[in-house]
Amino acid sequence: MSETDSGGVFSDHERAAIEAAAARIVPSDQEPGAREAGVIEYIEGLLATDDVDTDISPREKKEYANFVLGSMGGRTEEQQATLFKLNGLGSRHRQAYRDGVAELDGLAAGLRSGADFCGLDGAGQDQVLSILDERNDPFFTLLLTHTMEGFYGHPRHRGNKDRVGWQVLGYPGPSFPHGNESPYGWYDANVPDKFARDDKDRG
Repeated sequence: MSETDSGGVFSDHERAAIEAAAARIVPSDQEPGAREAGVIEYIEGLLATDDVDTDISPREKKEYANFVLGSMGGRTEEQQATLFKLNGLGSRHRQAYRDGVAELDGLAAGLRSGADFCGLDGAGQDQVLSILDERNDPFFTLLLTHTMEGFYGHPRHRGNKDRVGWQVLGYPGPSFPHGNESPYGWYDANVPDKFARDDKDRG
């Protein structure tokens, strides 16, 4: 991994461009957006894992088979790191983001001579992202996916800071560990668990 200006995954310029792009996907208006949710921290956390298969223990490889079918949002940070190492996603995604920032800047310069993506106003940035969207650009798809995960996912993965994404949805968060609070926890207390009962019947 190349050295960065701030010692993180991205250089300062790359980080600013990616954060600005995510902030146009989920803008801050009457409600918080990607900036307030810390989407950039979520993305950096995903990409921080190095592609080092030799560091994967036999236990981790066994665990991989158990959680690979689960959703990313339901995995622990340790499981996410294991998955990224096994698939080499950290290294590949870092390069995809670096190439993506170069693409953002190139399109920005085409709209306004000498400008980079961060130098455009909101309308100009939207125009650049729309071009990528219309092209079905793989970088834009990756950025869109990670922005949604970072905005709406569980805060334990470094995004959705202060649960702002859930607040926008009106979702109070998982009933655990809060018990059977309404509205979602009501089902835990009042709707019979059919599958658990079937298991008991088979026993």
